[in-house]
Amino acid sequence: MIFGVLNREAGAAPEHEVRRVAQSLSQQGESAIWADARVGFCSLPGPGADPAETPRVYVNEAGTITLVVDGELYNVAEVERALGAAGKLTKARFGQALIRLYERDPHSFLDGLNGKFAFALWDASRGKLLLGRDRLGIEALFYADLGPRLAFSSALTPMVAAGLYPRRLDYRALLQYLLYCYNPADSTLVGGVRRIPAGSLLSVDRAGPAIHRYWRLSFGGVQAKPEGERREEVLDLIRDAIRIRLDDGRKPGVLLSGGTDSSAIVSLTSGMVEGPFPTFSFHCEGRSYDESGYARFVAQRYGTQHTEIPYRPDALFSIANAVEAMDEPFCDAGIEIGTYLLGQTAGGNAAYVLSGEGGDELFAGHPVYVADKAAVIADLVPGPLIRPLARALQRIPDSDQKKNLQVKLKRFAYSLSFPRELLSHRWRVYYTPYELRGLCTGDFLTECDMDRRYEPILEYNSEADGRDRLSRSLYSDFYTLVSFYLRRLGLLRAFGVESRTPLLDHRLVEYSTQIPSRLKIRGLSDTKYVYRRILEGVVPREILHDRPKLGHSVPMKNWLREDGKLREWFHDTLTRSSFRDRGLFKTEFIQRLLREHASKSHNHTHRLWGLMVLETWLSRHWGGASN
Repeated sequence: MIFGVLNREAGAAPEHEVRRVAQSLSQQGESAIWADARVGFCSLPGPGADPAETPRVYVNEAGTITLVVDGELYNVAEVERALGAAGKLTKARFGQALIRLYERDPHSFLDGLNGKFAFALWDASRGKLLLGRDRLGIEALFYADLGPRLAFSSALTPMVAAGLYPRRLDYRALLQYLLYCYNPADSTLVGGVRRIPAGSLLSVDRAGPAIHRYWRLSFGGVQAKPEGERREEVLDLIRDAIRIRLDDGRKPGVLLSGGTDSSAIVSLTSGMVEGPFPTFSFHCEGRSYDESGYARFVAQRYGTQHTEIPYRPDALFSIANAVEAMDEPFCDAGIEIGTYLLGQTAGGNAAYVLSGEGGDELFAGHPVYVADKAAVIADLVPGPLIRPLARALQRIPDSDQKKNLQVKLKRFAYSLSFPRELLSHRWRVYYTPYELRGLCTGDFLTECDMDRRYEPILEYNSEADGRDRLSRSLYSDFYTLVSFYLRRLGLLRAFGVESRTPLLDHRLVEYSTQIPSRLKIRGLSDTKYVYRRILEGVVPREILHDRPKLGHSVPMKNWLREDGKLREWFHDTLTRSSFRDRGLFKTEFIQRLLREHASKSHNHTHRLWGLMVLETWLSRHWGGASN
């Protein structure tokens, strides 16, 4: 964890403020502190960190450049050659390498790095502070422009608790959370605090703060290639992405869902690691939900040390512990709890785990991309005809299954009411404007600009340079949805487990933008077409072709209807006086959601669980009233 303060004017000494914050977090381990008259830096071990990994503040020989960094450098050998380093450049010397690269060229010093990182660099000779994140934003970095000073940190809620940032709820960011079950905006739920975008630098000098992107995806360079050539190039990229993320002498664990992406990671890793390595999955009972059999099949095929964690309804109560590791609330109908359970088991059994996040964005695996193709036809139907049909489809009762025809039709009809300009996020919105007015109090809505509620998504969609809807959706998802998955993996850190995501290697991401969209989805159902062709002979056919595309999930909607203890917990939490006293939501609307869900007239899982996670997060990090 890193944090610091830049004083723009004479005032309180930065060292005093940094030491005060470090002392408030001292239970996590020893800190490294550096300060001069204008800037104070601190590096502190994060939750579950190895005590042997002493945090450092790096300073160049001339004493003009100071740096703190959080993260990992993967292409160590390549950077070592570029620097002509004497002796081996270890990952622990990442900070030294970063300073040397900056001294060589302060304008492009990040270009040759492959890793995940967040850093702060103070250039005293130029009077400039630089804050930056890796290309995909795997490591977090927040900042607050507080007038005479600017504060930053790689973790949000501990800094709020320590008094580094003001304690004020941002209603616009909260609205984003309600809409999508995560906040895709650069603003955060902490008023005045923003996150630095992925692949960006924040520069602060006498002219004030300015953000610019040093890396931007482009889908404008689509290339036609022979299938065999593309297959070898993609496999080489994935193999190398895995290879550079492996540590000498430490075997990786793998989060194995049994899907295409995690199975490919296991298959290719097995050829690089001697002997069996641990794999982890969870399983739960429920028709069309439990995928543990596929994970078990892959584990047996490659001889891994496999562990299955049972996921039962009572596991949802652990959300009270999981929110401790959330900078902001986010939820995925219980999958975040599944990740938390995996972290509990992996802790002590693996120092780091590989995960298959990113594959659905690389090769268009999400069902919403298919829905977006189908909507092109539906959007041509005149409104007076399509609106009555959509309303009729929404009256179809819900099903116990995760995905069948009635579930798909019901969700498709609901999402048609949202702007087509949202692209893939059109199918991820959970409230219409009418429903938001029913849920939220007038005071809440007055603080929000409802006319700009879709702006964070539309901004990314509008800057995408792809020639078709799918490529523009993929561009947007790399800057929004991917951050959601990374936050979920961040829960592992509570148990001292680091996650590494080979499929989010920026070289592979850049390569995927050159593959034509028509090869990613064939027709209206054949997702990841080119990817499955590439993985022929690498991943078992039973996974590539015989396994239905379900997506990792749990039957929470059924648990909420069938488990009396769980249903009572939801009702008591979402209707109690402390929840009402926040002045955010109307109890009568929430009670309606509970009734409609119980009667199977609608599936309100995401809405109800989203409110539960939010209330739990607010109770833990905010206490009583939300203002």
